[in-house]
Amino acid sequence: MVSNIIKSVKKNILDFSLLPESVLIEPELKYEDKIIYRKHSGKVESVTKFSQKNGNKIKVINYDYFDDKKIKSIDEFDEDTGKIVRTTNFTLFKAITEYDIQSGKKLRTLNYNFRDESKLSSIHEYNLKYEKVSKITVFRNDGKSISMVKEINPQTERIEKCINFKRGSNTVSSVSKYDFDGNKTVKTTMYYNGIKFSKTKETKQFDFGGFKPISGAEKAKKDKLIDNLFKNKLTFSMLS
Repeated sequence: MVSNIIKSVKKNILDFSLLPESVLIEPELKYEDKIIYRKHSGKVESVTKFSQKNGNKIKVINYDYFDDKKIKSIDEFDEDTGKIVRTTNFTLFKAITEYDIQSGKKLRTLNYNFRDESKLSSIHEYNLKYEKVSKITVFRNDGKSISMVKEINPQTERIEKCINFKRGSNTVSSVSKYDFDGNKTVKTTMYYNGIKFSKTKETKQFDFGGFKPISGAEKAKKDKLIDNLFKNKLTFSMLS
């Protein structure tokens, strides 16, 4: 196939026979894309692209089950090592997960606004040792200014500190620390007046009665269940 560039060149050259054939013909791909189709519908399920340098997988584009013109997610891989470096997910909202190139473990996930995917909603940072979220940064509606930062113990998955920022600035307004005694949580908040933190502290106690936040593994199971429901065109009423 003659490229658009070559067509443009042809328009400006009177005698094409003077051009070498290698210039007129697009080079063939050494490693062709791998296209996988869905068994029953024949729609495209995924497209895998390879490095023309060494043949390693560099990108996998996964398409929506019902509409193969809509991208569901994109996995990107390091050209030399073949290890995953980034995943962009478009299910419900745009989210980009970056991975440590040595261990392949999650480094952080950037979640974007549901209505405007150019604006950040939050950033989840992971502890490589425990492979759990250790810090969450929440942004305001502008996608730039920080609303709060939550520091989490990756072992217990409990929030240990919450830093709140004043609207329209990067100035800290308050810092809350959490201490745990069995099922009881003690929250201590110090307020910042622009010069120093106040001496007075607001202390609250919460009794969760053994309640624990849903774990990442449980969330993944629920996400898989919902995905399977869509794939099989099931409804929740069918489960009753």
